[in-house]
Amino acid sequence: MTAADTLPGESNGHIISSIINLVCPQCGGRMLEFQCEGRCRRNWLAEWEWANQATRNPGLRAIRR
Repeated sequence: MTAADTLPGESNGHIISSIINLVCPQCGGRMLEFQCEGRCRRNWLAEWEWANQATRNPGLRAIRR
């Protein structure tokens, strides 16, 4: 995920929490697994994997900023 793909102040925790609750972090639509069924239709699998890895490995957070 690049800086352009996130809103200012958006955190890994927000992405993880939204996906766990089956709510699209971008448009707020309903999700089925990692696929948004709302307006944006985005697949969040790559961001999910990155956010989980970055949460476990603090060094990755510095690289992605």
